[in-house]
Amino acid sequence: MNPRGGWRTGGKLLLVALAAALALAACGGGAKTGSANSAAQSAGGSSKDWLYVGHDRNNDRFAPETQINRSNVSRLTQVWSAGFGPQQYLMESFPIESGGVDYVTTSTDQVFAFKATTGKLIWKYAPNVNFSLSTGVGGYGVSVNRGIAISGSHVYVVSFDDRLHALSRATGEQLWSAQVTNPSAEAYETTGPTVWNNMVFVGDSGSEDGVRGFVAAYNATTGKQLWKFYTVPKAGTGWVPKNGGGGTVYFAPTVDTATGTVYVGTGNPSPTIVGKERPGPDLYTDSVLALNARTGKLLWYHQEIPHDLWDYDAESPVVIFNAKVHGRTVPAVGEAGKSGYYFVLNAKTGRDIFPRLAFVKEHHTPPTSKGTVECPGAVGGSQYAPVAYSPQTSAAYVSGINLCMILTVTRSGAGTGEKDFGGLRTSIPNQDPTGTFSAVNLNTGKFLWHRKMPTPMTGGSTATAGGLVFTGDQHGNLYAFDAHTGKVLWKHNVGLAFGSAPIVYQRGGREYVMAAVGGGALTASAHLGPIGARVVAFALPKQG
Repeated sequence: MNPRGGWRTGGKLLLVALAAALALAACGGGAKTGSANSAAQSAGGSSKDWLYVGHDRNNDRFAPETQINRSNVSRLTQVWSAGFGPQQYLMESFPIESGGVDYVTTSTDQVFAFKATTGKLIWKYAPNVNFSLSTGVGGYGVSVNRGIAISGSHVYVVSFDDRLHALSRATGEQLWSAQVTNPSAEAYETTGPTVWNNMVFVGDSGSEDGVRGFVAAYNATTGKQLWKFYTVPKAGTGWVPKNGGGGTVYFAPTVDTATGTVYVGTGNPSPTIVGKERPGPDLYTDSVLALNARTGKLLWYHQEIPHDLWDYDAESPVVIFNAKVHGRTVPAVGEAGKSGYYFVLNAKTGRDIFPRLAFVKEHHTPPTSKGTVECPGAVGGSQYAPVAYSPQTSAAYVSGINLCMILTVTRSGAGTGEKDFGGLRTSIPNQDPTGTFSAVNLNTGKFLWHRKMPTPMTGGSTATAGGLVFTGDQHGNLYAFDAHTGKVLWKHNVGLAFGSAPIVYQRGGREYVMAAVGGGALTASAHLGPIGARVVAFALPKQG
């Protein structure tokens, strides 16, 4: 568990082995099995469903169910579990439930459809994916997939080799596939897609490899590209050096349906820790962008870390909510950065509503050739972990990672596995990685409560109208916190680390808490906990 031997070295060996296993598991030629029930084929859903990665269009991960609440959560018990096969590892997948069907992706871009009340497999889809064309997450060729989107009779998934696939919700059969970008240029995909108004929104990943970031929209019926917005100039122009790039996207965009605005967070500039080669603030890296959803036109931007030297992406998905400031209701968005700061912005202008709030240990020093200590570290802060928001408490629930690193500029990048990182990142001897879990009052910009956690918190959180917040840690513990006080009301060990957050839905009068477990890329590389690939579901015992 403790990366005393050096995070970079040990992680690389394990991830290379995992890459081989994942590549073997990826074969299947678009195979699918079974058929979904008629309920799953319906175009819509009820308030008892979990229709989007963030539950609803606001991306707030707030479930309206109250059957499981603060008074009875201690009785929660596991009711079913399902696996993905012996060659599947790592789960950064954020499930969706609709019409009594749970949809979950694997790290090899397979899509599984399970019956939401029993875990019975309905169908699965396995695309042909060439995982050798990109270095992938962490620079070691390991892929992760963070989920799907559904709309009408279609399921949408983006695969590691930069393709957007449309599937039948009824059978899992592939309907069409479109090339998003060229994987030979080191670009890859981790993000799930977002669907609105017959458009599918996606981005690309790979800033540390010099990839040029973008957000693009596609026709949901045909896969035809409608628009593309590049987040940085092309290599060799503007501030971007030759072979440089950055500003890539690591989580699904958020769409405000009332205003037709797409909000997305962008990644670091490259070369990553060598600033002298890219003068200025390096727009639009490490930023929250607001785009016109129909045209892709930039409406505003908020750069969290100008001239980033530490790999501090705005990676966590943007959440939409209303803040009450001095008695006024202000439309707002929030984003938890890898920098360790939580940002609350005016949704119309992008301006700060409150000063940024540090939720982990932070100490920012420019990297040197001799090596400098940086906190929370290049994989710290709040990576991709989605934030939950509860209108009951007016609080955002933020997952944090304390994993300080030594950053050393070499420019060759040797040993990082990422060709444009610009140096080395190594662990601090005898450091025990830890985490935080915090409730930020969005009417004041201050902590409602703040807890230190025994492990890095990588998967994000889920809030409910039952006054609860669910999140998981690297030891495999699923927690239920009191949303108001931060008290742990229930804890259960599932045997595998968490790399994503649970979802909550109700079927047949019974409320379920379901999670995809198995850890993520950080879990494996830093030896933080047990890895694998399963889904587990919990509910209260049946009466009588």
